[in-house]
Amino acid sequence: MIDHSEILVQIEELLTAVYRKRNVNPWNEGVSRSIRFENLFREYLPDWPLLNQTDKLHGGSTVLAFLLHPGHYIGVPTKDGIEVRIKRLGGECYQALLEISHIGPYSRIRFTRETLDDKTDRISYEEQSLPYRDEDAVFYRNISKILEKENILILPDEILHRHVPDIELDVTDAGCATIYHCLFDEE
Repeated sequence: MIDHSEILVQIEELLTAVYRKRNVNPWNEGVSRSIRFENLFREYLPDWPLLNQTDKLHGGSTVLAFLLHPGHYIGVPTKDGIEVRIKRLGGECYQALLEISHIGPYSRIRFTRETLDDKTDRISYEEQSLPYRDEDAVFYRNISKILEKENILILPDEILHRHVPDIELDVTDAGCATIYHCLFDEE
């Protein structure tokens, strides 16, 4: 088992400064950080279509969606647009969702697979923390190198899912918040 105690101490200190003592307000620079990260990833990963999905008003993190089908267009993120994209890609669509916290030097990467049932037009959605396909490992290595160069750590699920019992957020009651909710976005 990996020892995450040093990272957990750093996160605890950060959460105390932001939520318990309220002497740090990291959201002030959220929009400019989002634009900077979007431009950075567009420059270093030009082959992968990118859509900035950051909530510029309430977001606690930059959220970037990458289409893992180089040379294709992401399209419109409506149900009809997603159906068209999946059909255009042969029935399966693979994406990577990158979240970079505005609170600290932490990130989360999720890989998604969307499939379309031709008979029912029903879209199935799955996600996991590692790529579904071998060819997407190149993307994962590239994005990991960029994050490392920016001194941003990819947090594993075992850290993200830890409860922070004494913090109450806008829509998450005390006792229900996790490190993920505090560093990224409430769900």
